[in-house]
Amino acid sequence: MQDQDMQDRETVVNVKVYASGFCNYEHIDPEGFMTLPEGACLNDVCKRLGIPFLLRKVLFTSVNYEHVKLNTRLRDGDVVSVIAPRAGG
Repeated sequence: MQDQDMQDRETVVNVKVYASGFCNYEHIDPEGFMTLPEGACLNDVCKRLGIPFLLRKVLFTSVNYEHVKLNTRLRDGDVVSVIAPRAGG
């Protein structure tokens, strides 16, 4: 059983998500974390937040407080921010 628990932990990443109010928070736990499969990228977070594809290109998105592209792979413990251009920050 312990081996299965270890394997489960290795196949997912947990990222802290800060997102604008227009996003769908269904996939974010009460502590603000989202669990994603290993190999997930920033675009996957945007999909789970329900952000339309065309809008993703005009949002300010960052990982660990650095502006990055949507295809940036995420690692366990990363901090993801999604901010609308008019929201400030």
